[in-house]
Amino acid sequence: MFSLHSNSLPSNTRARSRHYFVAATVFLLLGFHVGVWAVQISSVADFLQLSLGELGALLSVPAIAGLATLFGGGHLADKFGRKPVLLIGLGGTATAFVLLGRIDSVISLSIALFAYGLCISFVDIGANAIGADYESHHGAPAMTGFHAWFSFGAVLGAVGTGTALASGMSFRTIYFALAVLLLCGVVLVCVSALPQPAAPEVPTGESKMPSKRLWRVTGVGLAVAMVCLCFFNDGALENFLSVFLRNTLESGALLAGIGIGSYDLASLSGRLLAVQTTRRLGERRTMVCSALLAAAGLGIAVASTNATVSIGGMLVVGFAIAPVVPTSLSLAARSAPGRSGRAVGLTTAVGYGSFILSPVLIGQLAGATTLRLGLGVLILISLAMALVAKRWPEPATVSISAPIHVNDVVQIAPDDSTQAPTI
Repeated sequence: MFSLHSNSLPSNTRARSRHYFVAATVFLLLGFHVGVWAVQISSVADFLQLSLGELGALLSVPAIAGLATLFGGGHLADKFGRKPVLLIGLGGTATAFVLLGRIDSVISLSIALFAYGLCISFVDIGANAIGADYESHHGAPAMTGFHAWFSFGAVLGAVGTGTALASGMSFRTIYFALAVLLLCGVVLVCVSALPQPAAPEVPTGESKMPSKRLWRVTGVGLAVAMVCLCFFNDGALENFLSVFLRNTLESGALLAGIGIGSYDLASLSGRLLAVQTTRRLGERRTMVCSALLAAAGLGIAVASTNATVSIGGMLVVGFAIAPVVPTSLSLAARSAPGRSGRAVGLTTAVGYGSFILSPVLIGQLAGATTLRLGLGVLILISLAMALVAKRWPEPATVSISAPIHVNDVVQIAPDDSTQAPTI
């Protein structure tokens, strides 16, 4: 249950705005790097002359490295705070992109990818943890809004990278520029105050319940299953969409960048509308409809032989799955008060297991058949998401004493002491 208590910490408007700015900026940077990453993969593969099978195997390296970070990162975030986790993650990821800008062989690429996987997972945990902290500290649902900033960053990263590559800029220069941007994020987090995490809402004798008990919490279990399936699709699209557009459909670098950026723009639109949609339909119906619509969009994208039509199908997919991950992480966090960092870390860690399987399985299947058939498997994964969504619990309507911040993308009734939104 998403409980926003009337006795929650008082929300100072200025502090609230600062907290929102820092959290939104971290999500923006996280999304920006994903946009750059998605467009650049094809350039790296062409430079090293990698086959689809080799590319798939190499792209599993950061996911494998990230698992170690994710399983322990949530505990570190709860014990030592979110700031150290974010500082290590952003600084380490910047270093990894410097290494990526200097690759000259498969070995150097593997080292850079391993370093990237270890560090970006810290950023992922830190971003979602401070998003959950903002919700509990200020008594306002904001996770979907933060993920909208992620999507906006991905749009900027993809379109900007596609434009830069089309103008003749080297992929190495783009990686170096991204490293500088991430170092700016290090400075911001270092000098900024972050929202405080929620206190445990369990008796003292149970407050030190072992982390493995999180598996038994229904909300956490459902969130883990949904994120695992969604990350499988995300991993395949993030790693192979550029190759599919540029090589299979011969779109060219600029159209591929625009296509990937449009996919992220559709995700942004979906997340901006998701709050109102969820309030009208409820979380369960929203998640079921999202999964089914994603399956339909994937069918269009994979079946088409025209790059523009395929991109149109991907727009449907991006719009449809927009609320899935933020809603799942919010469910995990609210299902484990006092251990939200570990719940988010656990959910993300298991989901990242899909990033290990996804590029390997899709790459091997594509190598044995075609990339079109490999990506067609994602339709079945989307249908499986719909089955999980049918068991989704609905949050209760809650009373909120503090006014909802405009940036939370939430509306409340004029008399919020007696009426409150269904979140």
